[in-house]
Amino acid sequence: MRRPRRSEDYKEFNIVKGYSDSEIRFKESKGTDVAFIFPNSYSVAVSSLAFSWVKDLLINHEVGVERFFYEKTFKKFYSLETFRPLDEYGTWLFSLQFETDILNIARILKIKGIPILSKDRNPNHPKIVIGGPVTYFNYKAPLQVADYVYRGDLEVYVKEFSRFMKGENINIPSLCSHENQDCKLAKVKDLNEMPPVGSIISPYGEFKNKLLIEVGRGCIRRCAFCMIGHIQKPARFLRPEVLKDIVSKIPKNISLGIISATITDYPWQDEFINIFSDRKVSFSSMRMDRLTEGLLKLLIKSGQKSFTVAPEGGSQKIRDILRKDISDRDIERALKLGSKVGFKKIKMYFIYGVPGETDEDLKDIVRLSLNAKRMNYEVKVSLNPLIPKPGTPFEGVKMEDAKILKEKEKFLRNLLKKEGISFHFESVKKSILQYEIANADKNEIIEILAKYVGGNI
Repeated sequence: MRRPRRSEDYKEFNIVKGYSDSEIRFKESKGTDVAFIFPNSYSVAVSSLAFSWVKDLLINHEVGVERFFYEKTFKKFYSLETFRPLDEYGTWLFSLQFETDILNIARILKIKGIPILSKDRNPNHPKIVIGGPVTYFNYKAPLQVADYVYRGDLEVYVKEFSRFMKGENINIPSLCSHENQDCKLAKVKDLNEMPPVGSIISPYGEFKNKLLIEVGRGCIRRCAFCMIGHIQKPARFLRPEVLKDIVSKIPKNISLGIISATITDYPWQDEFINIFSDRKVSFSSMRMDRLTEGLLKLLIKSGQKSFTVAPEGGSQKIRDILRKDISDRDIERALKLGSKVGFKKIKMYFIYGVPGETDEDLKDIVRLSLNAKRMNYEVKVSLNPLIPKPGTPFEGVKMEDAKILKEKEKFLRNLLKKEGISFHFESVKKSILQYEIANADKNEIIEILAKYVGGNI
């Protein structure tokens, strides 16, 4: 592409090119059939396996796909593959991974002069399609912005969806439109038929310099605050022989990031550890009641300095309300095991603002954190308010008032600071916005978009 003439455009071009040049790609795609847009920053986008996996699924079916991401300073939006501006694409496919990203979708449309609501657009505008995890539980709200919403796992109808992306008029049971709002949630029955493996390595994001492999989709657990264990049942896992075959074909100098709701629930733990025994690997949060010495040693050997666990509640009462199904004994055992293996750092996730919560329950968050510190861990605590969501046992429960949540945050901050424990709190304001969007009906989402994005809504 020719260098942009305007200095503002050139600055934006250079940002995109910098990210593009930093990537190692194992599968290229070029073409203007579909602009695949992740409505968040590049670092967040590249942390998601979907950023390469959806692209690969489509190009495997002869759809020309190029990737885009969002920054609030962008005006042109250049492709990461060929640096073409977004205006050159007739179909825009958005991956809605987080509720609040629908605001960024609306912002992109507004910046490009496209009506935010689908009812206000005409055939000359790009076709807007939204997919991703948010649509699994709430698709009617995004449908106010999208012309079409795809619900569920793309692998189920990827052949049909690819034809639709290329302009064919085709019926897909999981493709929602304003004419067909009785669409079904598509669920892959067997991950082993199309093993989800990334094709991009980036020095940015949560899994820096790692190739991503999904070994499990869905969850066997019943946590009351999490949609995965309720909407994404049954859990599906890659069989060990399939996983072993995938890993054997990847050069050993490439580090791997393993994607699963929790790796400790992978059914074939011994085989998993053996497959990665001579590889550098990382994975996210682990169940404290299923933590094993073998998994922790695998992380230590891979050079990981810290491991992450999620007690969620400080007291047994709160963990029972959250249906976390772990005890103080499980937590103590996990902490001792991590120390035995050689970890010096730990990150712990907690939820506050739970119905029936008292100051004593909040103090128990500090108690558990302090217990870890006394075992010579460098402790970092991450805390966020409970966000009641559809499809969970908390559906219909009102989120705690902002004033009360801020008082609880202040209370916890003071206690944690007094004990010298590092902490991070998710924004109460953003958490409440997430709650509002997650539970919004079609009229409420229009009000939210008008409030936060503006424009002719």
